[in-house]
Amino acid sequence: MGLESVIQEVLDRGRAEGDEIRRTAAAERERMLQEARVEGAKLLVAREQDARQAAERARVQQLARAELESKKIVLASQKELLDRVYQTILGKLASLSESSALLRSLLEANRTEWQAGRVFCNAKDAEVVRSIVGSNFGGTIDCIGGVVIESNDGTRKTDLLFETILSDVWRDSIKEVADALWPPQ
Repeated sequence: MGLESVIQEVLDRGRAEGDEIRRTAAAERERMLQEARVEGAKLLVAREQDARQAAERARVQQLARAELESKKIVLASQKELLDRVYQTILGKLASLSESSALLRSLLEANRTEWQAGRVFCNAKDAEVVRSIVGSNFGGTIDCIGGVVIESNDGTRKTDLLFETILSDVWRDSIKEVADALWPPQ
């Protein structure tokens, strides 16, 4: 073999090895690209799923907010109606035609207290109260009706005002009042 044939053989082998290296590199590049595509597809699926879940959470939160807001509106309307009912009752108590009988009943039930103290009432009922308690009449106060009995030394007061009694009854009965107006479902 001559030098030229050795050179040719080395060149051919070099070309063959170069071709093999290029083929291997191309295959490796294709494998890496395929892996990147698969990873990209997985990432895309994961992002889409995350986005769907986030959208669902946002939708559920919006629904919850809307339900809460509607409940607030309903409760505010119910409270407004209850307040109007309460004010109507106060108005009826203020103009009660049988307030004299109620005052007599309250004073009779608390006779021992007012006999050892003073009795206060509104100006409208002063004449009736004074006729019952006599010298134990303490004067007039700003109220819609009823009486306040105060011990002589001022240390104890018995509040029998119509508005106080209504407030106590209202507080104890508000659930029943609300259930009567809006029956539970």
